[in-house]
Amino acid sequence: MEYAIIFLVPFILSFSLTPIVRIFAVKNGLISYPRVDRWHKKPTAMLGGISIYLACIISIFLFLKVDRTMAGILSGATLLFFVGLIDDKLHLPPYTKLFAQIVAGCVAIFFGAVLWLPGNSLLAIPITLLWIVGVTNSFNLLDNIDGLAGGTAVICALMLFFSSLIFTNNPLGVFALILSAAALGFLPYNFNPAKIFMGDSGSMFLGFCLACVSITGTMRHVSNLLVTMAVPVFILSVPIFDTIFVTVMRLLQGRSIFQGGKDHTSHRLVTLGMSQKRTVVLLYVISIISGSIALLYSKLNIFIISVMAFLGFVILLFFGMFLSEATSRKGNVHKRSTRENDKTALNTVFFHKRRMMEVFLDLVFICIAYYSAYFLRFEGVLLSSNLFLIRESLIWVILIKMSVFFIFGLYRGVWRYVSIPDLLNIFKVVTFGSVGSILFLTFVFRFKDYSRAVFFIDWILLLFFIAGERVLFRVLVEFFSRTRPQGENVLIFGAGDTGEMVIREIKRNKELNYNAVGFIDDDPDKMGNKIQGLRVIGSRDNINDLVHVHNIKEILIAIPSIDIKDFSDIAKICRDCGVSFRKIKGILDKDESDSYRQN
Repeated sequence: MEYAIIFLVPFILSFSLTPIVRIFAVKNGLISYPRVDRWHKKPTAMLGGISIYLACIISIFLFLKVDRTMAGILSGATLLFFVGLIDDKLHLPPYTKLFAQIVAGCVAIFFGAVLWLPGNSLLAIPITLLWIVGVTNSFNLLDNIDGLAGGTAVICALMLFFSSLIFTNNPLGVFALILSAAALGFLPYNFNPAKIFMGDSGSMFLGFCLACVSITGTMRHVSNLLVTMAVPVFILSVPIFDTIFVTVMRLLQGRSIFQGGKDHTSHRLVTLGMSQKRTVVLLYVISIISGSIALLYSKLNIFIISVMAFLGFVILLFFGMFLSEATSRKGNVHKRSTRENDKTALNTVFFHKRRMMEVFLDLVFICIAYYSAYFLRFEGVLLSSNLFLIRESLIWVILIKMSVFFIFGLYRGVWRYVSIPDLLNIFKVVTFGSVGSILFLTFVFRFKDYSRAVFFIDWILLLFFIAGERVLFRVLVEFFSRTRPQGENVLIFGAGDTGEMVIREIKRNKELNYNAVGFIDDDPDKMGNKIQGLRVIGSRDNINDLVHVHNIKEILIAIPSIDIKDFSDIAKICRDCGVSFRKIKGILDKDESDSYRQN
């Protein structure tokens, strides 16, 4: 009940103050107008950070005892709040804001907000300062689309509050609860379509406070350094990921990392066809999942949760690679010259060096699968004899499996085109690797004391990891190919092999400018079936109705063996409906297909 009251007060304050601040901003001309390097399309009021700041400050003095550490955090946060207000009005140079962030971080550190590292106290201060400045900038950069920074702050602050209850009983956890409530009260006015922006005054204030809260109290669980470092990183993973992603891409393109632009994670997702609301919600979900992984450190075995954390890292890595490649091909993020530089950088870094990363990830997956197999087989209790067997065999398992992977051509595939034959090859290669490992250990060590169940579990896990790694890229491609229909609506006549090939080509090649609505087929047994996610919605007798209901512009006849009579009947129906039609000979190539256009 006490926490509920503490949450409600800043929420009500922020929710009530925001419209007042908006009226003030509009009357005084404090409005953000659309610009080339900004995402919003309409003039929008600024200064939303004022309501967040006031709601927090008032609530803190009502409910918390301001000790030395809290005073330092509030002093630094207040400094950044006023610097942000000045920047919202005068647009300060990036280095000025960076200097202010460094000063604010030094103030917080001086008053006790320091990451506690056992045996490394000399590194604690510079690491803490880098963390505070980095997270503050992350939230500043994350404020690039309606509702993203505010909603992410709500989630991160709540996760920090729960973390304080689970790990440290940190009094500043209540501060995180207040931050969450204040940001949530502002969010209804900032969610798409935004009526007001928080501006740098709000984003830097929230980022700085969350950075400080996330590292205070770390000395209370220093017995596990991994927890000390991993919990705040995972809780704040979305702003950290976006900052790293944008920084790397801009460096590859030869652009200033402080330059504004429409190249953030959220912008690229919208470019790929997602609506702004769905994009923001997706990033919310990622933030919740990563924060939950951090909280699970207290409930699950450290080995299991570390494996989950690594898999989460791999997924984000692939996600970033997919965004880079997909948006570069789509060519809608930057101007032409920038796109050319982007493609060159991507070819150099991702295409030519992807195999190196693939080999490295496979190496890590082999180790994780082998350790996990022992862990699962012996229910988390590894005796010294088991540890000796792992040390004795792991190096040979790595060498044999990596050699098999290389010899059988596992590193020659293209991720975005992974298919059933590729998965069968992965099954074969992983199986040969496991069998080869068992045979080697049998001949050399006579398989003495080794558990057969361990190697079976290892085979299952490694098969899942290796296949999942390669399928993930294809899944992302397929998911974003369906986010928003683009191009002319078309129907495909023929729900067979050629029709399935046509659908795949339409999804893969956006330059065709087609949006497939569904299949037509005269076979009644196929009615209602789905191919590549599209239903068979009628026969030739329904063409007239379907053309008008779905605004069809063209019908693709995907039956290479169709006889002249049937083709003439379909052509007549299309002409009567005033819709174009095209006969596909086997590949979707306009130059090699018979084309018939309605004049």
